[in-house]
Amino acid sequence: MSLSTPSRLSAICVIVFTVLMLVACESTQEFDTHLIPEDQKKAHEASVAKAKACPVSLVELIDVRTSKDLLVGNEKVSADTLYNLLEMSLEETNISHNISSNNSIKVVLERAFVKSIGSNMIATVVLDTMYRPHYADKFFPAASFKGRSVNVNVNTESDENVAKTAMKAAFDDAIKRIKASLLHECGEALSLNHKTIGNE
Repeated sequence: MSLSTPSRLSAICVIVFTVLMLVACESTQEFDTHLIPEDQKKAHEASVAKAKACPVSLVELIDVRTSKDLLVGNEKVSADTLYNLLEMSLEETNISHNISSNNSIKVVLERAFVKSIGSNMIATVVLDTMYRPHYADKFFPAASFKGRSVNVNVNTESDENVAKTAMKAAFDDAIKRIKASLLHECGEALSLNHKTIGNE
């Protein structure tokens, strides 16, 4: 049974609206500071900077995904590339094998995937972490952190390059959440003497 013109238009509108809502819901780009009251922006920015600067020793970084390579259209992103992107994101927030700190963490890559909606590519990662602060003898139970990113109008670039960019942004998003969760530990960590191996 064929649809009338008004029915077709209604169906198209529903599809377009659904796609837009999916993209909006999946996106976890940088928090919009316009939503923060003006008198709280400086405190928020200071907290973000403090969390990023907090040194944490990375004692373990493993990938437990069943399928290691990430398939994106006709291309694939290798497991080694994903590992390097994750390691880079960690190091950019002072979580590294090369940092000697009394606070340490184990990071596990549980999931990493991309999906396309129209010309948009959405990347999602899930990281499990076990944290041990300077005052504890054992690691705390594992906690999971999800990161997402959205790249729009990706038709002009190769699937592999876009996927790498999207995955890096998703790792950044997840690690930002990890560091924010450790913010209450950072005052002590920043005051303790720590050194970077190789710069001694």
